[in-house]
Amino acid sequence: MLKFTTSLLILFFVIISNASASPVIGFERLMITAEENPSVVMNARAEAIRQNLPVSIMTLNNVIAEVKSLESGAPVYSVITNYADIYNGGYTAFFYELRSSIDLSRARIDYGNGNVTDNTGGHFDLKFGDSQGIVSYLMVPDITQDRVYFFNAANGDLVDTAFIPQARPQLSTPKHALTHFNGKDILLADQISDLVQRFNSNGKYNNYFAPIGGLITCILDNMRGIRYRADNSLLVTVGSGANINTIQQFDTAGNHLGTFIPNTNINSPFDILMRGSDMLTTNSSGTNRITNFDLNGTFISQFYVGSDFAFPQQIQALPNGNIIVAAFSPPSGISYLTSTGSFVKLMTGITGNRGVYLLGNGNYLTTNGAGAHEIDSATGALVRTIATGSMQYIEPYVLDNITMRLNFKFQAINAQDTVTVELRDQSSPYALVESKTAVGGQGIPSLINFNTPVSGTPYYIVVKHRNSIETWSSTPRSFNGYYLRYDFTTSPTQAYGNNMYDLIGSMAFFTGDANQDGTVDGSDAGLIDNDAFNFVNGYVSTDLNYDDIVDATDASLADNNAFNFVGVVRP
Repeated sequence: MLKFTTSLLILFFVIISNASASPVIGFERLMITAEENPSVVMNARAEAIRQNLPVSIMTLNNVIAEVKSLESGAPVYSVITNYADIYNGGYTAFFYELRSSIDLSRARIDYGNGNVTDNTGGHFDLKFGDSQGIVSYLMVPDITQDRVYFFNAANGDLVDTAFIPQARPQLSTPKHALTHFNGKDILLADQISDLVQRFNSNGKYNNYFAPIGGLITCILDNMRGIRYRADNSLLVTVGSGANINTIQQFDTAGNHLGTFIPNTNINSPFDILMRGSDMLTTNSSGTNRITNFDLNGTFISQFYVGSDFAFPQQIQALPNGNIIVAAFSPPSGISYLTSTGSFVKLMTGITGNRGVYLLGNGNYLTTNGAGAHEIDSATGALVRTIATGSMQYIEPYVLDNITMRLNFKFQAINAQDTVTVELRDQSSPYALVESKTAVGGQGIPSLINFNTPVSGTPYYIVVKHRNSIETWSSTPRSFNGYYLRYDFTTSPTQAYGNNMYDLIGSMAFFTGDANQDGTVDGSDAGLIDNDAFNFVNGYVSTDLNYDDIVDATDASLADNNAFNFVGVVRP
């Protein structure tokens, strides 16, 4: 009996010991494993969601915890305590450890299923810049929210948090956004979906670009960087599967052309830099950090072999021909090399680096698992953290017109229709600055090109539609250089006077103003009743729901809004 009791006690203490243990995997190993094999992260996130555990936590005292792996079925969190130097104080933990060490009552908690609890009072709401005269911007994918941010290429200011909005399941770990050779569309290399996805210039998903037949993991599996050759064929780095440690090539339509660089002289490739007469690839494993090939993919040399930095990811050429490289694992930071591969220095103001880009102001924009940061290009010292999130490669996007991306819906039309978009002065009498016709609706962003707006000058945005109530933006808004995005659908506060209809969580312009006099009243109802009596059909202003028939449904919509005294609300 004593023996049995002793065995039970031993088993009890083993269970208690295991239950209270920290993860076996260390922080650095976890970060490298997650970076090279993001499917591990996705499986861990799915399990965290199943267990109703957070997938990410951001606290007011600058701690970021994200699910990145599993141990014995329990989600393992990477915990970053220093945005700049993620390896300084970073550790791994199970959720029960976080719950006892992090004040969740002062944190933003994302459960990964659309449920977000923000106990920070909007602390992590992002701040936007308003710099003048910018036509070049920077696209940066965020793998936490599966979207693409937009930054000012001159000074790094944040311009848009949803240049490409969250797009699931098309995006699961977006790594590299690249402008399509047509200069408008965007290609996105996604590590988990194993597809190069294509988006229109308004941020709407188009289709997969490569491989042309869709998901074919024997061609692409765990891709990282993408880059065009001079003939507009696309090169893609591959880290797993049948084509592991190769670079694959696709034609301008997305057809697979075969292996461009075989699995020799490269090891777990991450990025490609095309130069005038050669190309460079970065390698996450081995001592051959960067490999040099000619433009036809023939091996030239090991461009850089050394231990001054490790796990190089994005690589960029500077105007003087020298090279900067984002190094992810220790020794980590921004490595500066000569054009021939001689190491000059490692700037360690930010660590865990994925992306790097030279801004117009002479500083660098760099990304890591904590966000996007501006650093001094001479010393590497942190200038500021611009946005938080788990961000990836940095690529330019150029606008050749003053562009507004406008998002809206109609109360009764589940389709797109023609509208007039006006920009008006911010002060009374709110003079018209410029007017454009556009097609929009259904929550699909419209791109509207203007000629007159001045960057940094606020304008009211006014939308008019043939049978909707004229709707004004809640406040005057400014273009950041050539770009402004405005979304009427997200909240009633997006419209002046909260003057919109609630489509159960998404806002829309009120319908029923058939005669466009600014109110929905008996005169509109009379027009609709007359047309319904006469069986009028087709594209007419009295057809409120866009079904090409004027009938009782349209009359009911107008009557309801008239009863509620719906009309224009202007400043």
